[in-house]
Order: sequence, then C-alpha cells, then structure tokens
Amino acid sequence: MSLQQRNNPPTRPGALSQRERAAGWASTHRVHLGMPHLAFSGLSEAWLLKELGHRHWIQLARMAEHDFPDFYDEAGHTVYAAFRSVRIEGARFDLAKENDTLVIRSSLFRLSRTQVQSEHRLSIGGALLGIVRMVSVFVHRNGQTSNRSVVRVEIQGLPPVSQASKPDLSGVDGNLWIWDDGAAATADHRPQLFFPCPSQDFNGAGFLYFANVPAFVDRAEWNVDPDFARNAITRWRSVAYHANIDPGEAISIELVDFERDDLLWRHRGRVTRATDGKHMADVLSVRSRVEVAGSRRAPAHREVECRDRSDCPG
Repeated sequence: MSLQQRNNPPTRPGALSQRERAAGWASTHRVHLGMPHLAFSGLSEAWLLKELGHRHWIQLARMAEHDFPDFYDEAGHTVYAAFRSVRIEGARFDLAKENDTLVIRSSLFRLSRTQVQSEHRLSIGGALLGIVRMVSVFVHRNGQTSNRSVVRVEIQGLPPVSQASKPDLSGVDGNLWIWDDGAAATADHRPQLFFPCPSQDFNGAGFLYFANVPAFVDRAEWNVDPDFARNAITRWRSVAYHANIDPGEAISIELVDFERDDLLWRHRGRVTRATDGKHMADVLSVRSRVEVAGSRRAPAHREVECRDRSDCPG
C-alpha cells in the first residue's frame, strides 16, 4: 500500500464531508469505575490522562477516516501524536467512587497544520467532575532511534483547518499559564532525581509517557510533604511539554511554592533532563486535601438537575 493510500483511505459510505469533518469530532464514552480507575482520594488522574490520550488518538483516526490510528510521513516513517500541553480545570475527582459511571464527552478540533486539540467533559450522575483540554502535534523521529531526534511533521488526510470551528485556547496553547502577573514564589525546594522505568513509565512508542510527567511531580510533592500529599487531589493543573528522554536517562524535578497552607498547595514543578539540563516540562498545580472516608463513599452531589445543564450527557 502506498503512503497516499495509507493516509488517504477510500471514502466510506456515509462518511462526513470535508466541511463537517473540519468542524470537529464528538463522541460520548462511559466507564464503569473500578479499582483500575480509582486512586487513594478518588478518580485516578494517571489513569484518566492515559484514557483521554487514547481517546484523542482514536478520534484523530476517525477524523482522518482511518480504521486504526496509523499515520506515516512522506518517507514512510511512523508518525505519532505527541502532547504539547494538557490542562485540567474545575476538577472534583474526589467525588468519584467505585461502581459510579463516568461519562466522558469528547470533541476534537484541528488548530493548525500540525496541531489538534481535544476537549473532554467529565461527569457522574449529571455532576460535572472537570474539563480536560489537550493539544497534540504530529511528530516523528528524524531518521534516528533517539527521542532527542523528534521533529514536528505535517500529515495528509485530515480536514482543512476551520477558523470558525476553533475553540477558546486560552491557557492551552503550549505556553505556561500564569496565575497572575504578581505571583511570587514563597519557597523553593531542592531538586529531586527520578529514574523512569522503561517497563512502567514509557509507552509502546518508546517515549516517556506524557501522563507520567505530572505523576512524577506528585511523587516530588510526596517527598516534600507526605502529610499533605497523602490525601491531596488535583483541582487544577497545566502541563507544558518541551522535550523527552531516552530509557536509562534520569529526570530532575524542582518544586517552587506559590501558595501553601494546611489545605491548599499551589506549586510549579520544573522538569529537566538530568544528563544535560534540557528543559522538559513545566507543571503548574493546584492541589488540595480532601476527607477520603466520606468523599469516596458518598454519591456525587447533583447541584443542578440534569435537564437544566448544558453539559448534561445524553
């Protein structure tokens, strides 16, 4: 099969027009929550990001009218969707408990020749648990096996960029979102060294998995203050990704406090490649302590009747 046939498969009966595809893809997915989906204080953020990353990848294939998410560059090299930024807003992950049904309403939009954004609205029983926005770019390894050789690439077969369909990108364009211009660090902490494990922290494409970067920041938080981190949960988080590592390389994480008390901790985690100091990621987090015993067993509160909510799942 030629490259053109791979990236431009025959149009299937009932396929959407270019205009309809440019307006974005939408889907609804339901997950019956069990132990793989839950963490100590509620919904597992690590599982969630992996699941949403997978949904993003599958929707890219649908947008390109592929049966499977397999993309190639002009030389026939495999192309991947690498996340440039991830943002979690209004998170109430502590409401999730075993046997709940999590509803994920996802939409996908093409932003530019190489960038695509997905938005995922999470709810349980009509109660909104948060919104996650993710921006990816198409990349390939530039004729090498090292993750340092990754470069951005454009692929064929996607619908044209539609200016009218572009969503609000404030804070999710890959630039670090700042809480306010006058934000000042109140304390910084000694850099911590971590050695990602190939069998646990890298994905099947050989990259340090994007979902594990904030997980390492949570481990750094735990090392600084285990009393706080024991029952901590993310309320808001913004991650900007800049580089990757190869298996066997270490990462260094430095936490900088912006606000911290017994119940709330706002901090920035600067992630660098330990071998050469390359800036890999910035992770801005708002974390708070929760009462685990009550929140994991009580049903999610229904603040507004489902029929009155614009984001109510169908």
